[in-house]
Amino acid sequence: MKNYLKASLNQRLIMISLTVFMPMLFVMIYLLISLSNATDAYSEITHNIVYANQYTQDFKGRIDYSMYLAVINQKSVEELEDGKLLVNGYVTVNPYKYIDEMERACDRMSEWATVGSSRNRIKRVKNTLRSLEKCVETLEAGKNGDWMYQEQMEYFDRNIKNLTTLIREGIQDYIYIETTNYENVRKALDVRTRQSFMVCGMVSVFAILVAGYMTIRATGSITVPIRELCDMTEKVAEGDFSVRTRTADMDEIAVLSRSFNEMTEEIGTLVEDIKEQQINLHLTETKLLQAQINPHFLYNTLDTIVWLAEEHKTEEVVNMVTALSSFFRTTLSKGRDFITVEEEESHIKSYLEIQQFRYQDILDYEIEISDELRGFVLPKLTLQPLVENALYHGIKNKRGKGLIRITGEKNGENMIFKVKDNGKGMTAARLEELRGNMQKEKPDNNVNSFGVINVNQRIRHYYGKEYGLSYISSPEAGTEVTVLIRAENIQPFV
Repeated sequence: MKNYLKASLNQRLIMISLTVFMPMLFVMIYLLISLSNATDAYSEITHNIVYANQYTQDFKGRIDYSMYLAVINQKSVEELEDGKLLVNGYVTVNPYKYIDEMERACDRMSEWATVGSSRNRIKRVKNTLRSLEKCVETLEAGKNGDWMYQEQMEYFDRNIKNLTTLIREGIQDYIYIETTNYENVRKALDVRTRQSFMVCGMVSVFAILVAGYMTIRATGSITVPIRELCDMTEKVAEGDFSVRTRTADMDEIAVLSRSFNEMTEEIGTLVEDIKEQQINLHLTETKLLQAQINPHFLYNTLDTIVWLAEEHKTEEVVNMVTALSSFFRTTLSKGRDFITVEEEESHIKSYLEIQQFRYQDILDYEIEISDELRGFVLPKLTLQPLVENALYHGIKNKRGKGLIRITGEKNGENMIFKVKDNGKGMTAARLEELRGNMQKEKPDNNVNSFGVINVNQRIRHYYGKEYGLSYISSPEAGTEVTVLIRAENIQPFV
């Protein structure tokens, strides 16, 4: 039974089927053999009786009348007309040939006899046949000699007819004994039938009990784990990924349970990773937002406004305050993660206007964004960090005046933005370092590339790895960064 519990479900079902099928097959074979034996016994007895009865009816009459004709006609048995049909229905025979035929028939009856006493009767009949043959020879000799007709008839009546009568009675005894054996066969069949019913009943009860037990065990080993799996699934659906099912067995349910445990563990790990990624993303966005509202930028802007006010440049003060207000309004954007391209363009324009008051001797800028993009949305603070990076790491480190050019156009299902400067540019080693850092899931916290790397991470997080930033740069020739974003009219994230 231990092996049964360790078997697979398929093996258990096969074992249950065999438990029912094999006993029933045994019972069926047993009943067929019993029925066949009884049928054979009846058939043998019937065949013997029919065969013996055939000679009982014909032998005495044919021998007696054939010898009677030989006496009254004073003919030898060879002169008798063999096979002649008489008026009384008998057919004449050659006594010697017919006695030989009867001996062969006795051999068959002895061989087919179903009981020993029948064989004894046939043995006596054969002895009587030999005596009959001698009497026929004696009568033939007397008829051909000096026996008178009266002597021939007396010998015929006293010997021939008496012997044929004994032969007939011997065959009738054989038939009677075989017929009596019908009753013995019937009694034996009744006993065997009762035995068959007992065997069938016992085998059936045993098969039912064993099959029932195995079925209950198999059903329990299926329904209980499945019910447990259902309960565990409900708990997982409620958010509890710590649940585990038992996997003690080795069948298909155990495989399913182990797979469920592994899946639950993997889902729990993935959920924790997603939570951690969300936390990291919000931390990154918070850091990025804090970087945009850094005190140095705000202090420098306010100092510029104070200086303009002292110089009584009222119009410039109004423009600076308006640009600063617009900058912070877009930066905060009521807590939204996505803004329109038009709002992003206004944001970088406000930023460049503020910076141009401070760096008007070295900074020029151009913004050329296609009108068809203005209704699309993108993550906020996507272009402004790139513009800031171009100013502080490109234009400020170059002698003379520099230009920052921002473009945007739609290409199929995507939007392509470019921020290009003619500043100092990057060496091949620095460019390769930047590209490698952008591909890392946890990039190095490099102050020179923190903003752009986080922009790239946010874009890939929202749209997929095929989107993001790409750089080309050469020393003293400037830098160009390309932003690839999927064009979407409806804000997909909150």
